[in-house]
Amino acid sequence: MSIVPIFAASFVGCFLVGVFLWKLWLLIVFVLLMILFIIIYVHDSLLSNKFHYESAFWLFIFSEIMIFGSLFLCCLYYDSSGNVNLSDPLEIPFLGCFLLLGSSVTITGFHHLLGWAYSWILLLFTIILGMAFVVLQIYEIWECEINLLSTSFYAGCFCTVGTHSSHVLLGVIGMCIILWTGVFRTNDYYCTVITWYWHFVDYIWLFVYMIVYVC
Repeated sequence: MSIVPIFAASFVGCFLVGVFLWKLWLLIVFVLLMILFIIIYVHDSLLSNKFHYESAFWLFIFSEIMIFGSLFLCCLYYDSSGNVNLSDPLEIPFLGCFLLLGSSVTITGFHHLLGWAYSWILLLFTIILGMAFVVLQIYEIWECEINLLSTSFYAGCFCTVGTHSSHVLLGVIGMCIILWTGVFRTNDYYCTVITWYWHFVDYIWLFVYMIVYVC
C-alpha cells in the first residue's frame, strides 16, 4: 500500500477548491506542492530497483489518446471555411516539426546507447530541442492575433496546442530529472518509459499540425 494517492488527491482537491472559489493563492499552492511532490517522488523512485509494470504506462498512453482525440474532434467539429489558421503552417509550426522530429532521433540514440558513457549528451540535446519547441510555442501564442474567446473553433485549437505543449514540458522535466539523477544510477525502466512518452508526444504533434494548422 502507498499513501502517495492520498497526497495526490489532496493536491487535486486544493486545485478544485481554488477553481470553484476563484482563489488564486490556492492554485499557486497546488502548483508548488505538485512540482515539489513530483520531483521528490520521481527522484526517489528513479533510484529504486522495484519491478514496474509496463502495462500501466500503456494505460496512461491510452488515456492521453482519449484526451487528444476529444480535442481533435472538437477542432474538426467546429471548423468552417471562414476560419483562418492560428499561424502559417509553413512558418513556426513547420519549424516545430523539425525540432520534435530531431528530438525523436536524439532520444532514440540515447535509449539505444544507455551503456555508453556519453549517452547523457544525447539526452541533453533532446532537452534543448524540447525546450526550444516550448519557447517557440509560447512565442507563437504571444504573436497570434486570435484569442481564446474568438470562436469555439479557436478555443479548441488553443486548448489542443496548449495541452500538447504542456505534455512536451512535462517530458522535458522528466528528462531533466533523469539527467540530474544520473543516467547510470537511473533504473532502465524509466529511461525506456521517457523514450516511449517522448515518441508519443512527437506523433501527437503531427496530428496537431495536420488538424490545427493544415486542415
